[in-house]
Amino acid sequence: MKGIERVGIVSRVDEEGAMELAMRLYDHLLGAGIKAIPESDFARRKGLQGGRSLSNMGDVDLVVTVGGDGTVLKACMLLPNPETPILAINMGRRGYLTEVDPEDAIPAIDKCLRNECFIERHSKISIFVNDEYVIDALNDALIAPAIPSKMLTFEVYQDYQSIIKMRADALIVATPTGSTAHSLSAGGPIVDPSLNAFLLTFICPLDPVGSIVVSAEKELDIKVPSPAIKTVIIADGRYERELKQSSKISIRPSRHKAAFVRFQKPFFMKNLPNIASRGKRE
Repeated sequence: MKGIERVGIVSRVDEEGAMELAMRLYDHLLGAGIKAIPESDFARRKGLQGGRSLSNMGDVDLVVTVGGDGTVLKACMLLPNPETPILAINMGRRGYLTEVDPEDAIPAIDKCLRNECFIERHSKISIFVNDEYVIDALNDALIAPAIPSKMLTFEVYQDYQSIIKMRADALIVATPTGSTAHSLSAGGPIVDPSLNAFLLTFICPLDPVGSIVVSAEKELDIKVPSPAIKTVIIADGRYERELKQSSKISIRPSRHKAAFVRFQKPFFMKNLPNIASRGKRE
């Protein structure tokens, strides 16, 4: 990463420790002669000038997030240049998408400035409703009834061929990166992010069925023929949209990829031991 001149700082604002660390990083960058741009909510709470929303950080060379996976997903969804590199500092719980712990944050910044890092790119999905583009997601799209006690019938097609028809409480369509998130909690497999695949994981299906992994080279179409039940689609746990009756949801590989700063092991190699040990404990 050469020529870093402008760095966006994004912090959890419901955690004082995260904002204190973000302030130290902000001051450190200014001291290094770098223009530090605080995200607007963080700037307002700390009385900083020049705050911007993430959607107005189109000219930054790097974004530093201080928080957990939710903070990372927020940045991935709202940055106008979706391939802006992200250095994620873990101030959350598990922090699968984050790279360094708080005590290593300033050394990590300095390594970025010295170009002692590499960029790892992760596939995203583009979500369409009735062939109209809606949004990109890094982890997953959840299709569920607006009233949780209801079940939906899902008809899943690829290349106009039926894959499965299933009644369930909800359906998760995940990327390989998202295989360690909601899909994993619902019993889905862990998938290497280098694979070009979609994961289909049903939540509480009426019939016993495991997750289905299909190629992402062909568009995935999902129909919910339940006109009496309000249905919503939720992207990365952040964006929600209510669907009209008999809507067609299409999932395609995004033209853009998320870019993460790494220093040693890639995402999959770093996180697999932690995920495996979590499964043993549970």
